[in-house]
Amino acid sequence: MGHTKKIFIGMSVFLAFLFALTLIGSPANGAELKEPVKFTFASMPLGSSWYVYAATLAQMLKKEIPEGSNIDVLPQSGGIGNPLLVGQGKADVGLSNVVTAKWAYEGWDMYKGKQVKNIRALAGGLNWVFAVVIFKEDFIKKTGLDSIEKIVAKKYPVRYISKTPGSLAIPVAEIIFSAHGVKVDDIKTWGGSVTFASPEAITATLRDWRADISIDVVPPGQPAVSELALTANVRFLHLSDKERAKLNEMGLANDTMAPNSFKSQDYEIRTVNPGTVIIANENVSNDLAYVITKKICEGKEELVKAHASIKPFDPPTAWKPEKTGVPLHPGAIKYYKEKGWMK
Repeated sequence: MGHTKKIFIGMSVFLAFLFALTLIGSPANGAELKEPVKFTFASMPLGSSWYVYAATLAQMLKKEIPEGSNIDVLPQSGGIGNPLLVGQGKADVGLSNVVTAKWAYEGWDMYKGKQVKNIRALAGGLNWVFAVVIFKEDFIKKTGLDSIEKIVAKKYPVRYISKTPGSLAIPVAEIIFSAHGVKVDDIKTWGGSVTFASPEAITATLRDWRADISIDVVPPGQPAVSELALTANVRFLHLSDKERAKLNEMGLANDTMAPNSFKSQDYEIRTVNPGTVIIANENVSNDLAYVITKKICEGKEELVKAHASIKPFDPPTAWKPEKTGVPLHPGAIKYYKEKGWMK
């Protein structure tokens, strides 16, 4: 009887100890936002895939963060501008290309004198994103010119249209033209035109025969380019070896865009991939960075429903340097280590 009583008392003490542990919690696991938060999320203009990503993630996060919180999705800037917005504190979180985040962090090229060492990565490898050169079929038929190289050689007065400054499309186009010894602005000296516009305006302008060609950086299924492929007769061109070599020098990796990424594109496209990463200012709290990273990684299915181009995202490898370009935020590191994905 005495022996049984001792066992009972021992078990009671052990269970009480376990209960106490659950009350105390483990500081090494999880993160909780106890107070409402307000932060801005830099994306791209309406009609872009990045705006869809940011708006969807914001809606997902609102279900998890304290009542009274506010997330402001900025429908502006892009791959070039967002690292600066985040680094300068004009946005707390933002989408960026891996190469532009790295350029901004290192102070390379267009970021000379604007270096931002205070940007940190939350999750990389979000999607496949490619440089695309798009010509109107009517333009090719009329001129016989089916490459940037041929346009440059003839100094043809082409009507070129692209996204507004702040987008990676701008420097990518410059690098492509530089492979042939000229600048995009040289088009004007040939009697042509250079126009910058929103994704929807680019689609409408090409469709209405008010422009001939465009260069962009997009994931498969990007809304505006998808509409363009559906409503206008366009051709997606390969990048030449010379063009890809020049882009490689700036950190963009050779890749191929699969057939049927867009309507009437039933062939593989030789191109480059600048990568996509979500970045945050280093002053974003560890708890908020943790919660955002967790929602991105564990909410993949919901993100894919909003935009299928996120399907390639692989959460267990989203922390790897080749997918982020810049150091990880401590809050993101905590999440990846808890999952056992990062040692």
